[in-house]
Amino acid sequence: MEFHIWDLERVHIKLKEEFLDYLNSKMKQKFNSKGKAYKEFFQKDQIPFATFKNILKKSNMKIFFASLGVYLIICKNLNISREELERNILSYKTAGGVNYIYNPILPIKINPIFDMILAHNIGDGTVINPKNGRLPYFGYRQLDEFYRLAYIKKIEFIFGRILYKKDYVVKTTRPYCPPVLSSLFFKYYNLNLEDFLSYKARIPKFIFNKGKDSLLAILIAFIIDEGNIDSTQITIHLRNELLIKDLGDICNVLDYDYRITKGIESSGNYDRLHILRKGMKKLWTDYKLLNKKYPLIHLGWKGKKIEDSFKIYDRKIIRVRGNKELIRLLLNEEQLSVNQIAERLSMTRQGIRYHIHNLINENKIKLIDGNKSNWLYGV
Repeated sequence: MEFHIWDLERVHIKLKEEFLDYLNSKMKQKFNSKGKAYKEFFQKDQIPFATFKNILKKSNMKIFFASLGVYLIICKNLNISREELERNILSYKTAGGVNYIYNPILPIKINPIFDMILAHNIGDGTVINPKNGRLPYFGYRQLDEFYRLAYIKKIEFIFGRILYKKDYVVKTTRPYCPPVLSSLFFKYYNLNLEDFLSYKARIPKFIFNKGKDSLLAILIAFIIDEGNIDSTQITIHLRNELLIKDLGDICNVLDYDYRITKGIESSGNYDRLHILRKGMKKLWTDYKLLNKKYPLIHLGWKGKKIEDSFKIYDRKIIRVRGNKELIRLLLNEEQLSVNQIAERLSMTRQGIRYHIHNLINENKIKLIDGNKSNWLYGV
């Protein structure tokens, strides 16, 4: 499926200079003057004559964007197709907006990356709803630089390069999807503002008929935004029972072993989707194939964590004696956390904790720093 520029809302555009010359030439041929053309094309209350003249000037086009609707009327009266106009758009933006799309990809094609962007906007996104009748738009809260830049690259893969304000991408931890683009997600998925509330969001039902690539792309987005990777499973925590059920339904379609549990954490009640070890292996195989087709669908460091979890079970060290002594020897050299020890020995964190507990009881090691986020052990 694809969308054209006229399917978007409140679009203002800049045209390529040679196409603007072409419009002026056609107009002169047919009407001899802009005044006659204006009277033929518009009512006085639609657009002032001065504005009509200005949007046909190259000097004006270099500085200002103009309404797509006006150019569509001009082209229709000059027997120029909408498609030809679309091919000659240099850039576009939301009326009144700042950020714009340069060298746009038109028409806009819907693919699994488009579906993945929606999932990011549900998972770690917020919907900004400005006043004064302006269009709402998405903001994506992401502290990790790789995932933050990847979000922007996905949008640009679908729409074309976005020119933000200077240094915006470097400084922000919440990149925005411009309103003119955000509006297409609302339109295509038939969603409204409330459909993005954390307790109310759902996966649109028709996505389940789109194919496994789209479903996996959505699941990967939630793993990136809300997932925790352990050596035995991937866990997605959400305060939304029905959305967790939707993700479970995706696992059913993709044939991933999973279970759903409920839990209480300091911040409230959570529902959890656990993709179990066998499901992790199939997900990893499917992900590598999808990544070849769409390199932007990338798990980043969480993918490395999943891959490393398989190495733990492939190494013989997990099935032999002596792990406890190896841990003691490591801690004899330096103070380490459970995660650091697990990474160095390619062991599960559960196994490390088991041996740490026994070593403390035997007075061979001790807790050095009990900071909740990173407990350090040593001798």
